Amino acid sequence: MEQAKEIKIPEFNPDTHRYDWEKKEVVAFTPEELAEITARKRKSDLETRFRPLISNNVYYIKVFGEEIEMINGERHAIHHSDRIAKWNRDDLDDFEQKVLKLEAAKKEMDDEAARNKPSEDRRKEYRQIDELLMEALAEKEENNAEKMTEYLAKRQAIKVKFPK
Repeated sequence: MEQAKEIKIPEFNPDTHRYDWEKKEVVAFTPEELAEITARKRKSDLETRFRPLISNNVYYIKVFGEEIEMINGERHAIHHSDRIAKWNRDDLDDFEQKVLKLEAAKKEMDDEAARNKPSEDRRKEYRQIDELLMEALAEKEENNAEKMTEYLAKRQAIKVKFPK
């Protein structure tokens, strides 16, 4: 059997050149081809950043609000995915501005959640000892303060663990 003839392709930068199989040489991309490649890369990057931002409608509603349409005198909200489907994603400047707005909303909401996390954690811990407080109050009527001391000790531990 004959072995396939090995063709050596010379080294080249795939971002600016390509190998032309007919001419058997490396040729530079035309400016139009370079612009098209750049636009495709930019659009791909924007799509990659955009996907997680619309996994639910929280950021979208914060930035763009809800759109209501009247059907037979009744108000109906238009789903965010229907509104997004109408966007022209080939207009990269407009699409980038929308992605940047969504990213800003995500950052703002994440920062707010980080600020509120300690107080939320503290509230969750207090909910866990609520039943103990009810038992302590019931025992207080019977002149037994055993559960109340346990409750106060746990409450103090929470205050130390989660300061305001």
